[in-house]
Amino acid sequence: MTANRDRRLLAIGSDVRLIFAGFGLLLAVGLVSGIGVGLLSSRQLARVPDVQVQQASLGEGVHEAWDRLRQIAQLDWRVVVEPRAVADAGKAAKKSPETQNDTAAVSAEEASRRIAEVRQLSPYRTALRAQTDRTVDAMLRKFEQQGFDLADLRGASGQYEVPRIFLASLPIDIADVSLTEKRKRAFIKVMLPHILRENERIATNRERVARLHDRLQRGATLAARDEAWLQQTAEQYGLDEVDTAELLNRIDVVPPGLALAQAVEESGWGTSRFALMGNAVFGQWTWNPGSGIVPENRPDGETYEVQRFKSLEQSVAAYMRNLNSKSSYREFRDKRATMRDRGETLDSYQLAGQLHRYSVRGADYIRTIRSIMKSNGLEMFDASRLADESSPLFSNIDFFNKS
Repeated sequence: MTANRDRRLLAIGSDVRLIFAGFGLLLAVGLVSGIGVGLLSSRQLARVPDVQVQQASLGEGVHEAWDRLRQIAQLDWRVVVEPRAVADAGKAAKKSPETQNDTAAVSAEEASRRIAEVRQLSPYRTALRAQTDRTVDAMLRKFEQQGFDLADLRGASGQYEVPRIFLASLPIDIADVSLTEKRKRAFIKVMLPHILRENERIATNRERVARLHDRLQRGATLAARDEAWLQQTAEQYGLDEVDTAELLNRIDVVPPGLALAQAVEESGWGTSRFALMGNAVFGQWTWNPGSGIVPENRPDGETYEVQRFKSLEQSVAAYMRNLNSKSSYREFRDKRATMRDRGETLDSYQLAGQLHRYSVRGADYIRTIRSIMKSNGLEMFDASRLADESSPLFSNIDFFNKS
């Protein structure tokens, strides 16, 4: 009996030792894992830009909270915005007398929504990145160094040569510029070279169509490569079959004054979220879900979006192809062709009168475009052209990296 009791005690002791050994093993594994995760986290945190981020206090206004959110967004989306802190800041702002009379105040919910949207579209958005050299002031200095002065342009007789300076996107702080004239000057300097370059490309294609049209009129046979090019061009401009006479009606330039005025109206001088988030300066729609930006006040049941572009160059090209191909703008093209036949200079003000289908506002839209032209002297840019440099001085994203 004693022997049996001793055997039971030995068995219990063995079980206890096994239990303690198991706990020890788990503790060791946890300790090693914790050290590994800590080292990895420290390395990842070392890569985050050194920006001081503070919690939004209950006494802050909405603008201060929005500035904090933008600062957080500059951390390359590695910091998560706390919805409760944002909401608390918004409630405090509503009680603050300083913000009650501020009609431009942004609600905390709106600020949070914007941050979420920007995070979703971050591959197409540079304006919330911490890029201090991509500002209006830096851009204007670069332009002035190359002799691009709008005052000279407005006072010039005949054509004025515009330097070949192209930006992929608008300056990151154009919406924050308080001086209206400065913002206008920056917007025109960004957009005008793109408009002139696209017109240059269109004019080149128009000349080729004109040569091929003359050959066909004389009964000549076209080379296979010319026939293939005409077929491809006809498809790009919305034709089912090659018609060189109709192509000449469609492949033509858009006067810079008109293009600038429409860009101003559709983007609010480059300050709209469509322009800043998607280079959408002409307000073109798309019905391809996910390829654009959803308007805030889109009616229920509608599926259209404002089309997003990877660069301003693509946005300008799409705008001109739209005017030159869609049936809605046939009156615009016919008016332009009449001016050509009469040997007249293409007139932005007159051509604007044919764009009543560009907006649901119809005649009111035309009056707005013409008012923008007159009040800002945009028609004078119709006489501008790109300088004859063999290659661009600056190109796309590399613009600000040049010395």
